[in-house]
Amino acid sequence: MSLASAVVATEARSPSGWAPLPLGCAPPPRPREHAAETTAWIEGGSSPIAEPRAPAASPAPEPAAWELAPHLASFKSATGRARSQHFTGELEGEVRINAAAAPYPVLGPARVLPPGAAVVELHYPAGSTEPVTLLAMVKRPAGYDPDGGDWEYVILTPQGTSTHRGALALCKRCHADAPHDHLFGGPR
Repeated sequence: MSLASAVVATEARSPSGWAPLPLGCAPPPRPREHAAETTAWIEGGSSPIAEPRAPAASPAPEPAAWELAPHLASFKSATGRARSQHFTGELEGEVRINAAAAPYPVLGPARVLPPGAAVVELHYPAGSTEPVTLLAMVKRPAGYDPDGGDWEYVILTPQGTSTHRGALALCKRCHADAPHDHLFGGPR
């Protein structure tokens, strides 16, 4: 199955309409009526997440199609599929990158990714061919979030709908420990 069809494939749904995922680094997507009460720990406080291109706090956006979702099929595989460090390590992850992120995962102290670089980790239950969630990082222009390396974090459904995005505090906290440009290597 191609990535494009995997991204738009219908996911197995729980009674609430969302695929269940274990707790971990980032939460599973939640229906809109639960979003306000479940996003505080992602955002690092009681403030809603930032809108794209504006890391200051603002109301949580309605889930919307991610602008790069139509291009996911053209992203190249940067790593093989292996256990992901996200979601308590219970899912397998595969990292895909756009052309601007071509240096990933071979980075060093003097090499950072340029604005427009996108790194997406697709998460699968063991043995499944259908992802249950996607986590993305997009390098934004200088000044977007200087203390976070100017990265925007995006939590996506398999259909490419963003449920959380911005300079997400939980993502920033973990990625601050990454060795180069707020990036770790792929799943291991």
